[in-house]
Amino acid sequence: MKNYAQYRSNGTLWPAGKSILGLCAAWNHATNPSTFMSDNDHKKSNLYARAIKNRMKKLGFVFGIHYTELSNGTLFPLKTKTA
Repeated sequence: MKNYAQYRSNGTLWPAGKSILGLCAAWNHATNPSTFMSDNDHKKSNLYARAIKNRMKKLGFVFGIHYTELSNGTLFPLKTKTA
């Protein structure tokens, strides 16, 4: 299991999908500072978080309109529009 990825109860990888809610949840899970990670897992987590941000841009989600960043670094969805 990878610390930076979310899994379903049956052990399969949970894809963030095309919703801003899922993408924000995946970002928050990947960048959670309370999760203990090795240096290698931390690097992978950063790559995963960057891929999530790129997917947000690709799907047309705009910072400040569809999601915002809170003071603790988590992303919060403002609109639940799907792409």
